[in-house]
Amino acid sequence: MTADGRRVAQPLSATFQTLNRHWFIAIVMVVHLLICVLVLTKNASHPKTSDRLVSSDSVHYVDIARDFCSGDFSMAYVKERPHRQPLYPALLAIAMKLGGGSRFYLGLVNVLIDSLSILLVYLFTLRLFEKRLVASVIALGLAANPFLDRLVTARLLTEPLHLLVTVCTIMAFLQYSLCRGCKWLLACAGLAGLDYLTRPNGLFMAATAIGTLGLSDIIAYVSKINGRPSVCVWLFKMAANYAVAIGVFLVFSAPSWVPRLIYFGSPFHHGYLENYMWVDVYREGHVGESYASFTWRDYFAHHHLHDVISRIIHGLRNVYFRIPIMMERVPILFLLSVGGIFVAFRRASSEYRFLCLFLFLQLLPLVWTNLSNPTARVPYGSTLPFELFLAALFVDWLSANPRVRSWLASGFGKSIPAT
Repeated sequence: MTADGRRVAQPLSATFQTLNRHWFIAIVMVVHLLICVLVLTKNASHPKTSDRLVSSDSVHYVDIARDFCSGDFSMAYVKERPHRQPLYPALLAIAMKLGGGSRFYLGLVNVLIDSLSILLVYLFTLRLFEKRLVASVIALGLAANPFLDRLVTARLLTEPLHLLVTVCTIMAFLQYSLCRGCKWLLACAGLAGLDYLTRPNGLFMAATAIGTLGLSDIIAYVSKINGRPSVCVWLFKMAANYAVAIGVFLVFSAPSWVPRLIYFGSPFHHGYLENYMWVDVYREGHVGESYASFTWRDYFAHHHLHDVISRIIHGLRNVYFRIPIMMERVPILFLLSVGGIFVAFRRASSEYRFLCLFLFLQLLPLVWTNLSNPTARVPYGSTLPFELFLAALFVDWLSANPRVRSWLASGFGKSIPAT
């Protein structure tokens, strides 16, 4: 940048130096994209796998995308499918327009989203820990994740987009926890709004993210002995900041709640999804489209405290342990994230403890509904983004351990750089 504000082109040598420092992620991105495009090409060209690409839940997203592509933005789909959200179909509509409805172009949406997630995970963990080793390990862990590898080229589902938006939400969450900058709080609220536009459980993401940050602010204020403002000033500032954050969430999520308010008179109406809260069997909950058939009264009319405790234990065991291990096959990332939780409570600063609380709270609705809706895809899709950051914390701790660095140095025959 010159003195008068004009941007000067970066010298070619400096560009090569930058690429040289980040050659690993460049190779990972190229290889990942190449493999995904080749597999997608094969899947889109064979009738059986091509039909599977747009089968089951994917049919709804394609139908909504077709409405958007034709210029129909009335959100009339909400009347019949209030459990669907518009952001992912909007991206499919762009691909539909560009590719003339080609299933390859539709599938390419998930491939590009997944690739962007890998790049952002690398950049975010590099910013947080300032170690290329940490960023490279976590980016590779995401690129090689068997759950996403199976999903992105085989089905048109919201998990890749949910991953991307949640990764960005977590980054904003951590940045606010580190520096208390209001812009990061608003960014977290806005990104949570986008996540809600992706899938209904984004509403829990928003509530737990903003609530956890509010709790962290309260604890930070109480813990601060010197230089803290008066209670009245602090409360006014807090109330103003979080009121604006909630407003940002409502603005970003307006394409979801406004049509529901118009068509059903309730901004957060999601049809039959509420059934899973109050039944024990999937087939009982999966009835109807526009309205729930069961309420809490139906559940507690036939269940007792023992049933409630058993259901919670069942969900905790599955959502937090069995499902991640099963979905990863070789659960290296899961084990690293467990190590990250240990480091968060033993050595790390408080922002990672609050991240653990954020993870725990936003999964609780899925813990409760795991009995009636035992799918592994939804809870694991909500766990994976948190695993990445917690695993990065553990890898960072390992890389700073003198014994580990000595072992790595002896294995490679030279010292291991910290960055």
